[in-house]
Parts: sequence; structure tokens; C-alpha cells
Amino acid sequence: MMLRPVVALLAVTVAAGCSPACPECAVAPSSPVASTSTNGSIEKEEHAIAGVLDDWHDAAAKADEERYFSHLHEASVFLGTDATERWDKKAFRAYSHPHFAKGKAWTFRSKRRAIVIDPRGDLAHFDEDLETAGLGPARGSGVLAKVDGRWQILQYNLAITVPNERFDLAKEAASGARVLASAGKAAIDDLAFLSGAWIGTTKSGETVEEHWTNAAAGSLLGSGRTSKDGKRVFFEHLRIEERPDGSIVYVAQPLGKSPTEFKRTSAPSKTEAVFENPKHDWPKKITYKRVGRTLEVRVEGGPKQPVETWTMEQAIVERITAK
Repeated sequence: MMLRPVVALLAVTVAAGCSPACPECAVAPSSPVASTSTNGSIEKEEHAIAGVLDDWHDAAAKADEERYFSHLHEASVFLGTDATERWDKKAFRAYSHPHFAKGKAWTFRSKRRAIVIDPRGDLAHFDEDLETAGLGPARGSGVLAKVDGRWQILQYNLAITVPNERFDLAKEAASGARVLASAGKAAIDDLAFLSGAWIGTTKSGETVEEHWTNAAAGSLLGSGRTSKDGKRVFFEHLRIEERPDGSIVYVAQPLGKSPTEFKRTSAPSKTEAVFENPKHDWPKKITYKRVGRTLEVRVEGGPKQPVETWTMEQAIVERITAK
């Protein structure tokens, strides 16, 4: 059949993951269709379209490359979350193949979907809210065409949704702000998993914050603040540095006092670090462990001494910008 030109929607693109089939996703009623189709046939086509999209997401989740690309029309276009990601089918497959070959593509789950069928009956457009494993909240929209009795995806536009109250933060991240990255070459760069702002609550109800720079020039610089009921109850200056002998040392200055050093005793890791000083009264051992988007902290002494643990979540520090 001859496909009518489809106006491309403003886009943003992928590198994340697709999801299990979503038979439970409700298909929103389409707008009235001025054709000879009955309501029953319209509903049938809506469910057929939903089935295509669900199976497409399921194929990605299961790294089934052939099934995934069989749902894309030869003239299809995929729009991703990066401004450079406008791919025709061939280019999109070239980008995707290494991920499928590793048995790990992406996982998207449709939580809400609306489908509208063109009065002519051979084109449909849709939008869906997505739950993703790697992107966070996202939205997909696009167009399908019915070719030889089969619905195929003609365009898919993947976008990351941003809450209005966080738009300034997203705009800053997407603009020309410099990214302070860790070089990744020095031994201390393994500890870059600490970089950023973290906040959590202890069992006693205290709010604990830590802020760490990127790993650079052989060190990470940090600070900690503990508060309760809006009042500061503790703070400390922190740094982790690589010494000339190759050792990695955690230096803490609680309340700005004289520094106490803890030497890293754990094997190099990009998710966990253990620092110890057996001669210190308390603590003698400090452990940081990155688990997904959280940071677990364990501070302990010797036998029969207190053990404190808490979990911190990633945080964003709001910066007031001049209008």
C-alpha cells in the first residue's frame, strides 16, 4: 500500500530497556471514527495494535532481535532520548544488535496507553507511559500502519518525562554545564561510586547527608552533616586520597578536629570499599556499599562495641539561579 507522509514528532532517544508484555494495560477508547467500521471492529483493531506494542516490548526484554525488528516497518523511524538519535530501521538495528547479542536489550513496561485509529482505518497513533529499568519514568508515542492486514510500527518516539518542579535541574543537565567526571585510570577512581549527594535516616531518626566530589588529582573530597528536628548535631570534613605507596586512605575530621586515618583493606571494587584503623577507639571500621541507587553505610568498632548502619539515597542539591 502507499503510505501517507507522517509528520515526525519532537523526539528524544534510548539506550535503556524494554519490558514484559503488558496484557493488563488498558486501551483508552479512541475518538469517534467516521467510517463504516463497527464499534466491535474498532475495538478489535485497538487490541491488535496493543498486542503488537506489547509483543515488541516483550521481545526487547527477552533479547529476541528477530521478533523485535519484525514489528518495525521497513520505512520506520525510531527517535531516542539524545538529540542525535534519529534512526531508520537499518541504523536502529545496527545500534541495537550488540545489546541483543549479549542477551540484554532493555525493559519497558507500558502502564497506560491510548490508541486512536485514523478514519481511513490503515493508520493509528498512540501514546503510552512507560516504566523502565534504566531510564526511569518515560513516555513512548508513535504511528502504526496496517500493511497487508498486519499492523507495523512506522514511528516510535521515546521521551524522558520531567516533573515541572524539576525542569530547571533537567535543563541545566542538558545544557552546557560541565560534567565533573572521574578519569577512570587511577586506583582511587574505583571509588567514584561515592560521588554526588546522598541523604538517609538513622534508626534514631537523625538525617544524615554526605557530599562527595568526583575522583580527580588522586583524591575525593567530602563532607558530612547530621541533623535532627532541624538542628545540626554533627558534621565532619572527609577526604579519600591515594598515597605515594599506592595505599588508599580515608581521612575523617569530625567536628573539624584533628584527622583520623583509615586505610582501605578491601580489594579494588567499583561498588564497595572498606576502611580500617584497628588502633582507633571507635570506629575501627567503615564500610560503604553501593546497591543500585542507594549507598549502604556501616560504622563499627571491636567486639561488644556499637555498630551503626544506615542507607542513603541519591539526592540532588537545588541551586537557586538568577532570573
